[in-house]
Amino acid sequence: MSVSVRSATPALAALLGAALAAFVLTDPPGGRWAVHTTGRELDRWLSAQPTGIAIGAVLAALACVLLQRGGSRRLAWIVAAAGAAVVAGVRAAVSEVAGVDALIALHLVKTAAGGVVLGAAVAAVWGHPLAQRALAVGAVGGFLSVSAYGTGTSWESTSTLGEPAWWLLGVTIAAVAAAAATANPASRIQRVTAPEARVALLSIAALALLNRLQTTWIGSDETGTRTQQWITVAVAMVVILVATEVCARMIARHTGTPDGAVVLVTTGVAAAAMPVLVDLRSPFRDVPAWAAVTVAGLAVVAGLAVAARRPAPVAGLAVAVAVPVIGAIWPDFGGDGPWLLVRLAVVGAGAGLAVGSALPGSAAVAAAGLAIPFVSMVFHAAATVIDPRDSTVIVFEGAYQPLTGVATARTYESDLQRVFEQHGRAVLDFPRYDDRIAGIALTLAVVFCAWGVRSLRQAQR
Repeated sequence: MSVSVRSATPALAALLGAALAAFVLTDPPGGRWAVHTTGRELDRWLSAQPTGIAIGAVLAALACVLLQRGGSRRLAWIVAAAGAAVVAGVRAAVSEVAGVDALIALHLVKTAAGGVVLGAAVAAVWGHPLAQRALAVGAVGGFLSVSAYGTGTSWESTSTLGEPAWWLLGVTIAAVAAAAATANPASRIQRVTAPEARVALLSIAALALLNRLQTTWIGSDETGTRTQQWITVAVAMVVILVATEVCARMIARHTGTPDGAVVLVTTGVAAAAMPVLVDLRSPFRDVPAWAAVTVAGLAVVAGLAVAARRPAPVAGLAVAVAVPVIGAIWPDFGGDGPWLLVRLAVVGAGAGLAVGSALPGSAAVAAAGLAIPFVSMVFHAAATVIDPRDSTVIVFEGAYQPLTGVATARTYESDLQRVFEQHGRAVLDFPRYDDRIAGIALTLAVVFCAWGVRSLRQAQR
């Protein structure tokens, strides 16, 4: 019985810790969030979102490296529990803060703690097949599904996704604490070599920084034409993909293994998943969040199970790329309802197969690779380029009430009445995305990653 507990407890802790980290490190495009503040302060709050996530991703690899350099598995679980406790502290403090600056500070603390949780969990379980696959389910499944959650309009929040639920924080802290209590104090974490630590940290730092800078560049061109926007996005995507290929080959060269494939695989998964993630954050989606989490989790588990028997990272990416391919051919297909869950299942199964087939031997490289989807902000931008020719969003009637006796309100009321007469309900400009071109661009990104994985594995033979 004790052997069973000691093997199952770390797996459960890794699953929950990775899922919590995924929630904290997710900054979904689109959605239903809003923060009540001035326009200038809202811009600063929005700008802080990807910055905090980039910091958290780098800290995931850094925490893993530091724990690998001289720590027991029990110490790693203690660090993970401390990180989860910090996230819980931020959750409790949000309602007490005043001002956007305090929310931004809490966001940075929360994402840093989330990165530490992910990195410590990777360090604690790497080398144990069951536990490391459970961690992959939490990280990949969480990335694919937590975007379905959201707090709607709120007075204060540290992120666009809102705060993790108390039940998730509670069970995660309990599971991680149990893993620390049952861990063998003499069990040592996998040691890291200097080349492994260097290439893992350099890769995630470079990709996080490039994504953050490229996203800022894309966002600065809001007044450009549709063609100009796509040129900007295309250039940014090329930069990211080339950098990813360079990082993958650098990891392979310095470690002497095909471990660099995980960088390309997780990048390809992020690109393939973006159309689904955007639809999951639609304010008009009627798919329950629990259904999205269940479907994503089961699909990733199925993909990992296949990978355990027959590793095939390129085949996994080939399955996942079906989602952007369908978006390019049939942009309006599966945007809601059961077909949205089908698309999520397809990308989840492909992601599980691809990631499970490319899990590296090095824990540091694994921490860096599993953090990459969360910083793949350029793919977010590609999936949310607005199509100005077909841009309409429906909002429920009565959501906006003009102020009586105010001249500007009377003008607004007149315009709104005209829209009511035309459409039969309240309509507000809500961006429809350029799904067809996004599907083509993201398909090419996944194909590039698959080609890179195939070339890297051939070079290592």
